[in-house]
Amino acid sequence: MTARVARAPNLGEELEAIVGHGHATDRPAHLAEVGIRAAASEPATWLVRPGSGAEIAEIVRLANRRHIPVSPVGAAARPPAALGAAEAGILVDLRRMSHVLHLDETSLVVHVQAGLSAHALEHILAPRGLSLGDFPPAILASTVGGMLSVRTPGKSSPRHGFIEEAVLGISAVLGDGRSIHTRVAPRRATGPDLARALCGSEGTLGFITSAVLRIHRRPEARFLSAHHLPDFEAALSAVHLAMREDAAPAALRVYDERQARAGLGDGAVRPGGAVLLAATAGPTDLAACDRDLIASSASALGGTPIAESFAETWWRQRTGREDSPSAALPSLQVSARPSRQAAVHRALRAAAAEAGIEVCVYASRFDPYGAVLFVTLIDPSTGEALGAQAEDAARGAIERAAEQAGAALLGAVPPALTPYFEDMRRRLDPAGIMNPRALASGSE
Repeated sequence: MTARVARAPNLGEELEAIVGHGHATDRPAHLAEVGIRAAASEPATWLVRPGSGAEIAEIVRLANRRHIPVSPVGAAARPPAALGAAEAGILVDLRRMSHVLHLDETSLVVHVQAGLSAHALEHILAPRGLSLGDFPPAILASTVGGMLSVRTPGKSSPRHGFIEEAVLGISAVLGDGRSIHTRVAPRRATGPDLARALCGSEGTLGFITSAVLRIHRRPEARFLSAHHLPDFEAALSAVHLAMREDAAPAALRVYDERQARAGLGDGAVRPGGAVLLAATAGPTDLAACDRDLIASSASALGGTPIAESFAETWWRQRTGREDSPSAALPSLQVSARPSRQAAVHRALRAAAAEAGIEVCVYASRFDPYGAVLFVTLIDPSTGEALGAQAEDAARGAIERAAEQAGAALLGAVPPALTPYFEDMRRRLDPAGIMNPRALASGSE
């Protein structure tokens, strides 16, 4: 009698045993939903939807045993970076993990799973008079895990700081399948803070499964204001003068002349001028105080108030209630410290002029340490944004000019920090399976 040899389970069967029937798939249509195009002839890419941190830990241990990459998927706002051509892998979609685990309305703390979108969390908090804070509405489409895992200046507000500053504790799965839970306490008294390392690591050090976040009362009052400044650099100086005086606005925006005309209309700006737009919020007296500090700073730099309707138009555009006429996406984004912003702005315009083009610039994402300049390259013969081919040809020289003037390109990995990050990565993910193509040296 011949003994029957049990067939080893394939990857799909092992994944389904972990997450349950119907929650593991390699179908191209399902992969396309998270930005992966897969042909039948390629090695299988599996999309799994775990329901708990324990299931994620099992998936990571399986990936270790099989030596295949594993990458988190949030709201699928951008394609995962984990997989290359002819390479099998596992994509972990966290959106089944979409629950508020605990809400403390007295301490203003919420414990939430990583797969819940920030927008859904706001809908839960709003009827209770609570909010994540005055963060740009565009980030609310992200899951909580994605919002914390990818660090960009867009996830900040002058009033509430960076989103990672709201993190009081994190649960995560490390590269060897261990689960960790950082301590939730008013103050971390000893040792390094692993929660800060996991924030911004894009799943390379571990997958965030839940987070304990500080939340805020919804503001009692909100004021909008608009000011005309003699030029773009004067407007930048007015912002930082106000912030040095401890103004904490909910949002700020500075438009150069071209951007102001496109977004607000010709009546908003005079030739060569710039427009400073501000929203302040909080208890009525504090919101009014912040509004007055900004007005005083604008006046000190030669500014004058203009119609509040311009600020209202900007606010409707910012919150998605009105389309912006200036629909062209920025060609590049650079961040700079307050002391370098004027030099960076001049360098951008000089490099553009040398290339025979023009630039349209606005500044946003202000904090006490800097701001982001959003730059659109313009064809002077048409007044429209450059086409893709011409933009690619011109962008390199303009980026180099900005960097030489003291700016940092958004998305660039700082070369000086790479050896330290790679060492931490090797220690927490010795098999090198955790989102291996993300934050690689030289990546953007």
